[in-house]
Order: sequence, then C-alpha cells, then structure tokens
Amino acid sequence: MKGGMFFSNLSRFKINVSEAPPPQKKVLLTHLDWNLQRLDEALKQESTDYFKSAALQRFGHTYTMAIKSISGFGETEDETKKINAEQCIELAKKNGWMEDPPQWQEMIADYKCINQKPDEQEAEAVYQKLPRYQKAFKNLYSHLQSLL
Repeated sequence: MKGGMFFSNLSRFKINVSEAPPPQKKVLLTHLDWNLQRLDEALKQESTDYFKSAALQRFGHTYTMAIKSISGFGETEDETKKINAEQCIELAKKNGWMEDPPQWQEMIADYKCINQKPDEQEAEAVYQKLPRYQKAFKNLYSHLQSLL
C-alpha cells in the first residue's frame, strides 16, 4: 500500500469558525454529517488497497470536520484564540459531547500517522480501527446535533 496511498493536505481547507455566526454551527454539522456518510460508504467497499486507501483518506476528512465542529461549538469569549485537536478533545469531554476520550487521543495519533504516509502495516492497523472511529464520530455528531 505504501506509495499507492493518496493523502491530501487537509490543512489548506480552513474554516474560520471563530467568526462564525450561530448558523455556522449548522453548516459545520452538515459537513460533518456528509463526511460521516462518505466514510460509511468507504467502509462498505471491498478490502482492496484502493478502497482501504480511500477509507483512510475519508477518515482524515471526517476527523478534520469533527475537530472543526467541536471548535465551532466551543467558541470562547476570546474568539481570536485558536485551539488545537487535544484542546478540542478536552473541551468536548468537559461538555459531555463525547465518550471514551482515550480513544480520541488514539485517533489523533492515527490521524497524524496517516498524514505521514504510513507503511503498509501502519496503514492496515489504522484501517482496522475505522469502524470504532466511525462510531465515535457518530456519537459526537449526535451530541452536537442535540445542541441546535
């Protein structure tokens, strides 16, 4: 799988949630839901290198939207302050928006791994975790959806 995997630079797609009016929260959840649906589709495909790579890429996109959604829902009074993924996880945990924060710490590490062009064994290990991660994303989505 090494060399054959395609990973886009997700950091170039930035949503400035600090300037987001309340309707922006709905937009964030719409994007998260769309990514969840695409992840679900990717995981239902056969387990070829191509589809595994596609599922890992979709995991990356879904993870990014999950973090942006947490950040958008957790706007602070100091709206110029940006928070990183670890701070987003803490915020979501504190607000009761997620279950099993240690799994989210593992997810952060796996997201970083796939963006470093992992070898076949590393990619396979992350791929095997995707159904668990999908469940965690869906749980987060449900909690945030209930806040609208």
